[in-house]
Amino acid sequence: MARQDEKQRIRRRLQEKAIELAAMNRWDEAAEINHQILQLGEDPDTYNRVGKAMMEQGLYTEAHDAYQQTLRLTPTNTIARKNLARLDALIARGFGSGQANRKPRQQVDLRMFITETGRTAITALIDVPRVPAVDALVTGEKMLFRVEGKTVYVVDADGTTVGRLEPKLGQRLAELINGGNRYLAAIAQSDPRTVRLLIRETYQDPSQRNRISFPGKLGEGAAYVSNLRYEEYEDLLDDVDDLDDSDTDAEEYITGDEEEELGLDEIDQDMGDDDDGIEE
Repeated sequence: MARQDEKQRIRRRLQEKAIELAAMNRWDEAAEINHQILQLGEDPDTYNRVGKAMMEQGLYTEAHDAYQQTLRLTPTNTIARKNLARLDALIARGFGSGQANRKPRQQVDLRMFITETGRTAITALIDVPRVPAVDALVTGEKMLFRVEGKTVYVVDADGTTVGRLEPKLGQRLAELINGGNRYLAAIAQSDPRTVRLLIRETYQDPSQRNRISFPGKLGEGAAYVSNLRYEEYEDLLDDVDDLDDSDTDAEEYITGDEEEELGLDEIDQDMGDDDDGIEE
């Protein structure tokens, strides 16, 4: 019995180390630690972590193999199933290891997007290209803004454009960014149909103190979580949509009505005549 207890203590220490390495984007080391855990006994969570580490390194074939092992143990595992669907599409297009040189992806703690009226918002991107970089997006991945005139493009760590903000929202943020405001953005959802982005104002320039970033209902759709154990939060980053079906003990997980994501009428009212000439 004592030997079994010691084995479990070793496993827990290795799990904590693997999660710590993943949080620092040291994915090759995280994968190595998770393989050490598997030597102590197979389990679906560890295979999922291996799959995630492989995906982060652009090693899609290896990631696919890891998630297949998850399904061998638990055929209904939703995280593995969703990631396998994404990997199948990438591998079918010849990108089994084509993203290996991609810069490490920085992930954002989604708890930073706790709903705060006027400062947080969630929106669907438009003009999303069907390219491997978009297919490989993961929930929680940090995005950057590139402002060109009245248009705000959303780009990843490599500078690849993954879409742009809806014109009225884009013009508003372009003006605020040019005025000195700063924003944090992260992927809220990415699938073949849509890419949704969480946005939070992190700094308001004194010159913009009388302007609200996201007026009215625009900010009501921001998602947030609280009091999640770190292991559970890692799963949330893999698949935020499946949180309700997981075994987590999150106290709150709130999403607004998707039909109310964009409060464009409030933006119209706030911008007034400045909307003239915006593309529809």
